[in-house]
Parts: sequence; C-alpha cells; structure tokens
Amino acid sequence: MTPDPTADGKALSRVRQWLCGTAVVLDLVGPLSGPGVSVLRRELATALVRRSIPLLVLDATRAGDLDPDVGLVVTGAGRHAREAGGLLIVVGWPEPVPPPDGVELRATLEQALSELARTKS
Repeated sequence: MTPDPTADGKALSRVRQWLCGTAVVLDLVGPLSGPGVSVLRRELATALVRRSIPLLVLDATRAGDLDPDVGLVVTGAGRHAREAGGLLIVVGWPEPVPPPDGVELRATLEQALSELARTKS
C-alpha cells in the first residue's frame, strides 16, 4: 500500500504546467513557501522561454498560503512577459495577499484564456 503523503498533516504544494493553444497555464496547488517558491520560479522561467511571445496564465485558485516571495517572483515574470511583447494573467489570487505589481488579474481561468486567445499573434 502506498503511504499517504498528507498523513503527517502537512499539505503538499505543486506547480503544474500545461498548454492551452498558445498559452501556457501554471496551476498552483496547496501552500507555496520555501523550496516551492524555487519550483515556481523555475516553472515560470521555463514557461517564459517556451514561446517567442510569452502568453501565460498563473492559476492560483487552489493555492494555499503563499510566501511573500511568490509575489516578487510573479512580478518579475510579468515584467519579463511584457518586455517580450507577451502577457501574464493571474487568476484567483488570494485576497489577503497583495496582488503582484504589473500583472493582469482575472476572476476565472476562462476569462484569462479568452483574453489571451484574442491577443495571440
């Protein structure tokens, strides 16, 4: 029998990347702190270089507590996307956490993907 990874009471965090047309979507699941922030930074860097004009959605609707550094990482990724002629849209950013500077916020994943579909080259 496989042991339950949440049996010790700690929630697992995960950053999952998938494609939707020309957009790269990154799902954040669970709390994100410590090593999880480095994983997010790496996944965002990979997503940013995947296309010459990066179109990204960061879906935080299932994220738990976020380390303050997550906002800085997302702000930097948003700046890079804009400088390359692209866009980073964040969905479901948690209310108590100040939103990252310079990124677009949308209420749903569908709204974000629809907007990116209209902006693609």
